[in-house]
Amino acid sequence: MGVTLETAPAGTARTEDPLDMTDDLARPDAPTLRLPAPPRPAERSGPVPYPRIPSGPTGSGAAGRRRRSRGVRVTVVALMAALAGALIGSGTMVAYMDRRSPDVPPAVQPVGDGGEVFAPALETTDGVDRVAAIAAAVVPTVVQVDVEGNGPFGPGAGNGSGVIYRSDGHIITNNHVVEGAESVEVVLADGSRLDAEVVGTDPANDLAVVRVDRTGLPAIQVGDSSALAIGELAVAVGSPFGLEGTVTSGVVSALNRDIPVSGPGRAPMTMFNVIQTDAPINPGNSGGPLVGGDARLIGINSAILTTGGAPANAGVGFAIPSNTAVAIADELIAEGFVRHPLLGVQGGDLSDQLAERLGVEEGAYVELVQPDTPAAEGGLQPDDVIVRIDDVAIDSMSDLVLEVRNRSVGDQITVTYIRDGEEHTAEVVLVERPRDQ
Repeated sequence: MGVTLETAPAGTARTEDPLDMTDDLARPDAPTLRLPAPPRPAERSGPVPYPRIPSGPTGSGAAGRRRRSRGVRVTVVALMAALAGALIGSGTMVAYMDRRSPDVPPAVQPVGDGGEVFAPALETTDGVDRVAAIAAAVVPTVVQVDVEGNGPFGPGAGNGSGVIYRSDGHIITNNHVVEGAESVEVVLADGSRLDAEVVGTDPANDLAVVRVDRTGLPAIQVGDSSALAIGELAVAVGSPFGLEGTVTSGVVSALNRDIPVSGPGRAPMTMFNVIQTDAPINPGNSGGPLVGGDARLIGINSAILTTGGAPANAGVGFAIPSNTAVAIADELIAEGFVRHPLLGVQGGDLSDQLAERLGVEEGAYVELVQPDTPAAEGGLQPDDVIVRIDDVAIDSMSDLVLEVRNRSVGDQITVTYIRDGEEHTAEVVLVERPRDQ
């Protein structure tokens, strides 16, 4: 199934039509791989419905002048059976600004309740021997996450992956792995099966934390994803197709990708600043770690690009940066939820027609201002073009989203915008996004 594109009328911002969330492998009559787990509904074992994602580094309101690749899709990579397809989260990317991604120093250590046990970090070794050393260090920190719940095809079961973040039993995974789950069970590397509780979820960033009642677990060491370079070694560990403890390797293929996603009810959103890798990841890898050459966490595997009918590896995978993952995990552990700052505009990049009509070359085009939001109170209107936040230039809607997500609820910002060819400013205070949206 290819990407469906729509031609935007002249003078409007073009938005991409997110692809259908239903995947062929999610259908009850599709061939599936039986998981090494206790008895589960046989007709539901297999992949969950995934959101399909148009390819290309575009925002939710992509400029009409940008080229797009056709015939490809991005798929979230949990291996689950018919759980509710909330997968990546809700809300449009421009109306509700995402969580900030603060800098995290190298080798950030999780804080537990009673003495941490860390997997080793690596200094030297080369080639295949290095991958083997990384696997020996990381595999004990990786878990399989088995879930049961209700979805589009009725009761179902399946699995994703996770990584032990704290020795007191806190585990990071994807939100779409546990979304809609009525029961969650974690399988440790030693084969132990433990019931798990969901501590908190953040659909906007596709992250979740679950906890098992055990201490002294080996926690992953965390690296600094902002220090990554293209071409560095990348190793993925997880349970593709239920095959727990699977290790694959590749490189960091690209950084700071923005990929548009279809969330619940096909609501468009975007995953920002994700890491692209060619380390093979497949359905079931969701929530598992992507680690660097020193065996430190650099990302949480979440999505893959595919060209055929089945959501399987095609050499292009995406991981949520570790800096984002640990910031979200810490907030979920502390509060059980994440506070997202809200500006309150919806729109996209400038198309050629809009740029000519408005006399503005670059910026974030405002199509809609949501009532009772900071943007509305600041006087912003449709047809405005936001060109700066404080002293930071805004060249696109993605720039705007990224700049707002780097702020906190309660921050005051100066929004500079162009209206009728003239520059204006508005002082606004970011508020918290409603948690039910």
